[in-house]
Amino acid sequence: MTSSCRSGRILSHLTRAATVAAACAAPAGAEVVTWNINQNVPLTLDGVYVRIDTQATTTSAGTALPGWDINPYGTTTLNFYASATSPNPATTYVRTQTTGGPSSLPAGTVIGSSSTFVNSTTAVITAAGVGSNGWSLNGTHIVGFRFNPGTTAGTVRYGYAEFQVGASATERTLLRVHWENSGGPITVGPIGPPPPYDPCGTGNPTLGSGNNSVAFRTDAADDSASCGTLASANTYRFTPPWSGQYTIRACPTGAPVQLAVRDACDPASAERACGTSACGGNGSEVTLGLASGVPVFVVAGGSAGAEGLASTIAIEVVAPPAPPIEACVSAPALAFGSNPVGNASSTAQVTARATTTTTSTLYKATFFKFTPTVTGRYTFSMCGAVNDTKLAIGTACPITGQTFQSLAYNDDSCACTSGCGTSGTLTYASRINGTNSGIPLNQDLLAGTTYYLLLGSFSTTSGAVSGDLVIDGPPQVPACPGDLDGDGSVNGVDLGIILGNWDTANPVSDLNGDGATNGLDLGILLGGWGSCPA
Repeated sequence: MTSSCRSGRILSHLTRAATVAAACAAPAGAEVVTWNINQNVPLTLDGVYVRIDTQATTTSAGTALPGWDINPYGTTTLNFYASATSPNPATTYVRTQTTGGPSSLPAGTVIGSSSTFVNSTTAVITAAGVGSNGWSLNGTHIVGFRFNPGTTAGTVRYGYAEFQVGASATERTLLRVHWENSGGPITVGPIGPPPPYDPCGTGNPTLGSGNNSVAFRTDAADDSASCGTLASANTYRFTPPWSGQYTIRACPTGAPVQLAVRDACDPASAERACGTSACGGNGSEVTLGLASGVPVFVVAGGSAGAEGLASTIAIEVVAPPAPPIEACVSAPALAFGSNPVGNASSTAQVTARATTTTTSTLYKATFFKFTPTVTGRYTFSMCGAVNDTKLAIGTACPITGQTFQSLAYNDDSCACTSGCGTSGTLTYASRINGTNSGIPLNQDLLAGTTYYLLLGSFSTTSGAVSGDLVIDGPPQVPACPGDLDGDGSVNGVDLGIILGNWDTANPVSDLNGDGATNGLDLGILLGGWGSCPA
């Protein structure tokens, strides 16, 4: 690489690492390309997936980044994973010892076609802090690799990455990546200093709801907020999963820490909140209202200077109770009898829990609601031109991130006279009643209670569901059941009749036919309050 390009690359990374690709595109001929990635590795089984030729990363599933090349990961250990799926080589990482994960390579090591490459998920640093193959805590290490640029197999390229490990296996940062763009071997150079801390760096740790143990860079610049100075201020992105009041709290084990929350990662951006004393005075916490999906930036720094700050910090995010899924809350209502249904435009996937030990995933799923006017046993059947369906019923909408707790569930148990989706001797339409396969509906549905149905396809390859959802059961009461005196309106006179017959079996006021005049009947009356339908 030419000296002018190297100089431009270093200058670019001092301002923003992401500009390297544009500022120093690889020229024709051999060149060692350096990427100052400075990427924190999340404490998850996904870790971080890295695609080297496009300088792209993802911390979600590897399918989100086609052509990814290397994958450091681990919740309590430090592991490396490599995909054998094209365009990746069948083996990826360099190992100089005979067993274990990839080796930590010394300066001067040549990585090329004669190197030994492996795909081992053996931890290079264990949860107990024991390393293997030259890896250790509190040090910076080299991992060598090979990869195929692009998304199709091609000429193999060779490279290495500088990897910083802190006082435990959960403190790990991918500092920079080097690779030789001509296909020739590459020689490991001396380890450089960590790139300058960037509060807007894409590799900075993010926060999630619950407890977070995240890396803390003590070489970061100081910041200031309305509640005081934040020494060695580190910035963490948090994206609320739903709207509400959140409490964010830091309880450090070393020097005292102060928190602030900003609208953006830039220290000059607007302050949303500044912390108050917490955790016995050594910590800080803020409580503020946040909007679903709108990120905020939590700034943490020493409240009494940088001395004694630890290399990790514990930050707890206390989220408000999750709301129910809106698609269920606003679900269309079904009527007693036949209801044409379809979900051709839906692509949502929802999991239904039939018991505490059985789950079933419904694809292209849609919620409906049904409120019976008479207590009794009911049957729900999918009939007509349907694909392979699944059906579940429950009493409450699931909250965001949880499963649908269902009273009954069925995959294939059609009882229709036609339209069962028959293939040979199999029927693929669903039915829920007291005898269906899966989890039978062996209890009465209560008048005036709203029940939620979840209808979906059997698999991702099944077509969208359409047809008729037929509801059968005891004959329903008239359209204006609360009009007890027959004057065409549900009003105080009818309420007086209900109250006068309370705890009796008078059929005039026993609106749901369960043998007693009680709160269920009162609910039916109040639900129809006002003029009766024409």
